[in-house]
Amino acid sequence: MTTVTARPQARQGEENFPLGIALAFVAFALYSGMDVTIKLLTKSYSVPQIIALNSLFALGPILAYAAIFGGLYNNLRTRRPVYHVIRATCGLFSSFFAFWAYSRMPIADAYALAFTAPLFITALAVPILKEPVGWRRWSAIGVGFIGVLVMLRPGSGLINLGSLAVLAGALFYSVGMLVTRLARNTETSVSFAFYATLASGTVFGAMTPWLGRMPTLHDLGLSALGGTLCGVAFVCLLTAFRKVPAAVAAPFQYTQIIWGVLFGYLVFGDVPDRTLFIGLAIVISSGLYILYRETVLGRQVTAPAKRECT
Repeated sequence: MTTVTARPQARQGEENFPLGIALAFVAFALYSGMDVTIKLLTKSYSVPQIIALNSLFALGPILAYAAIFGGLYNNLRTRRPVYHVIRATCGLFSSFFAFWAYSRMPIADAYALAFTAPLFITALAVPILKEPVGWRRWSAIGVGFIGVLVMLRPGSGLINLGSLAVLAGALFYSVGMLVTRLARNTETSVSFAFYATLASGTVFGAMTPWLGRMPTLHDLGLSALGGTLCGVAFVCLLTAFRKVPAAVAAPFQYTQIIWGVLFGYLVFGDVPDRTLFIGLAIVISSGLYILYRETVLGRQVTAPAKRECT
């Protein structure tokens, strides 16, 4: 999932708002393209095998970026290996739940529920980071979860394993992002993405002899496309955060709902209903307000929920 850590940041003389905004927009579009490939593959392959292949092909762009911008050693060295283990573990669960949910529900619906991550992050910052959360942000969290209830409509049958998996994935993602906050002064964004992706590829790859099967040439190409899109998206997003402040780039995460609806309709024939958009508007408004308060208070800005490449 995507996050904004202490490095890279937009530096004086390096800022370029049009380019940064364009890169953020492209990055989230590419992530959505990857999600389409994942959903297509879930029809024939197990989630662990899909994640393993996706991680394998995503490592190339990540390593290329690390080599170009600062070098592999400077970007991948770590002083806090325990934090990487915790972050990678959270990534394993969040990616599994998210990818599995795609086999059970439309992409746009999954995105709408995944946007609850900023709410989880803010709430969990109290016990994990000992950060104070004022009444304004607690109110935003409460309003946001009302939006979730609007989308799920208790009693309508929409509360199912797929929707619960998305929320569980957002929760694990949020814990992982708080870990990156703890280590933001010593670890780079690239290192968290690299080690999380490497861990996912290794752990889930070890399961494929029992849970996987030999992919066809077409499906292998689809996996290569998805993983490459994810790796390139992450590179675009990191570059965007070099060009513009985090508070400018982060809200473009929400453009994913556009791609989710578009791809869902064109590829899978999914048509979201009006109630989903009402709940989504409430959740997004809450998330943007929390982002605003984080910026006002000068805290590390955390983008909404998105996998890095796991």
